[in-house]
Amino acid sequence: MDTRGRTAGLPASLTFHGLRYCYATWLISEGVPVNVVQVALGHEHASTTLNRYTHRPKDYHDRLRAALTDPADDPLTDDGP
Repeated sequence: MDTRGRTAGLPASLTFHGLRYCYATWLISEGVPVNVVQVALGHEHASTTLNRYTHRPKDYHDRLRAALTDPADDPLTDDGP
C-alpha cells in the first residue's frame, strides 16, 4: 500500500514534482526573476524553468492588461509635482 503523503493528511495524488511545478509557477507569477527561480530549483538553464516548470496563471489576461495599462513608475517619464 502506498502511503506517501498520507501521514501528513495530503492527497495521494500530490507528488514532489507537482509541488515543484506549483512553487515555480507561484514565484514567476509573483514577479520573481526567472534566473532566481532557476537557481532555487537547481536548473542549469532558465529555459528549463520556463518551459517545464511553470504554468500560465488563470488570471494571466488580467495581469497582461494591468502591465500594459498601469502608468510606468519611471523617473524619466515622471512629470513631477
